[in-house]
Amino acid sequence: MPRPSLRGRAHRAATPLLGGVLLVSAALLVWYGFGAAGSAEIWPVLATRRELLIESAGVTLLEAAYGLVAGAALAIVAAWAAGAADGARGPLQLLMLICYAVPLVALGPLLTSSVEREAIPVIAAAISVALPVFSAAEAGLGTIPQGLRDLLAVHGAGRWRRLRLVEAAGTLPHVVEGVKFAVPGALLGALIGEWFGSERGLGVLLVSGLREGQDDLVATVSVLVVAVSSIVYAVFARLARTVHRRRGTTGSVA
Repeated sequence: MPRPSLRGRAHRAATPLLGGVLLVSAALLVWYGFGAAGSAEIWPVLATRRELLIESAGVTLLEAAYGLVAGAALAIVAAWAAGAADGARGPLQLLMLICYAVPLVALGPLLTSSVEREAIPVIAAAISVALPVFSAAEAGLGTIPQGLRDLLAVHGAGRWRRLRLVEAAGTLPHVVEGVKFAVPGALLGALIGEWFGSERGLGVLLVSGLREGQDDLVATVSVLVVAVSSIVYAVFARLARTVHRRRGTTGSVA
């Protein structure tokens, strides 16, 4: 097994340090943003409405997870189709860019009249993750040598066999990186999607707090969303580092 390079060792050493710095910086920003008085308002809400907050966070996380899986799966299939079908790359890239560029708030009324309200957060989360995962999967497919594909084709391997033996394995580190960066977007998409008629979730609590002037509830939900997003991102960042370490590749420093 080749010995890790100096750059690789430095990368692995700097990654947890950078993550710690970012988390501490985020905590300081939250503290100075809300101030001591704001923190004093948050703790009572956490104590008195703990069950409601936990239930709402669970609903939003589940919607974000469904959207993440659906959006990532569609993005991976689209990336593979873009490389496999002649002339499909341009239209698929344009479609992904359009879906990502259109604000979810603008899509809300259209989705409300087209699908069930319970499905809107999942759809919004899927839209939010499609482009990052699509771009990562496309980049991963681009790293596979054409000579390797040609070699398998010469030995009679069909398109599906090449996908299973070479392309899926070679693309995995890039897909994990794409999913890592898409996780906060999935949570935000589910949160915004809940504004359009959902009965439960952190987005519903946020809108309710804004409408009724409950600043303490709004602040608590905001801090909870940041905390949950940071934790989930850290989990996927750890997973990405594990995949890169086993594959012997180098990922991002985030």
